[in-house]
Amino acid sequence: MEEVEAAYEWVEKKLVYRPPMKGWQSALKDGLLEAGVLPYNGFTLDHIYGTKIGVMLFDREGQKHSVVELLKYANSDTIVVYLYAYVHKILFTTKGRPKPKASGVIYQDADRVFHKAELVNKAMNELLMLSGVGPTTHLKAHKINRVVLDNPMVGQGMGDNLMNIVVVPFPQPVGVSLLEVVGITKFDSFSEYCAGLSLSYNLTRRFFDGF
Repeated sequence: MEEVEAAYEWVEKKLVYRPPMKGWQSALKDGLLEAGVLPYNGFTLDHIYGTKIGVMLFDREGQKHSVVELLKYANSDTIVVYLYAYVHKILFTTKGRPKPKASGVIYQDADRVFHKAELVNKAMNELLMLSGVGPTTHLKAHKINRVVLDNPMVGQGMGDNLMNIVVVPFPQPVGVSLLEVVGITKFDSFSEYCAGLSLSYNLTRRFFDGF
């Protein structure tokens, strides 16, 4: 876990920036504190109770940064980047082990040619189940008969986070700001705020009528 934490901290140092706290976001911060969303944690990347200032991917000049920029720190002699490549299956081995261990992947390149790779980066629930990891009854119902590991929790308990949107109209223009101030309550809910989006009355009605 220490290596994972160190990797996150390294990425954060390269990509994220502290947002400028302008009028609207400062007012929101003060409002959250007045409403009792305490303590004030200042600028932090941790998801902890209270009011905090988060991060953004835009620098002071308004330039957006993405994970692609991390490639410039890589060793070009030891890394190859494939575009439009798709992983189809995770390979497992039980050689010398009581339990299966991921040993590689089968992926398809942009020319639709299949290859084997030795490393596994990450796997989502769908890919795990296609590879034979998941609830046995569910796998066999989808004709995945080679069960590598019967894990009843794979693919379970998933769903979108519930979200409520509140639009506050202003008679005067409000400066553009992204999700900078965050209020995290002990009810395990949190609120974020942005400003500067210009919407007509009819467009706003059509947007909310869709819910």
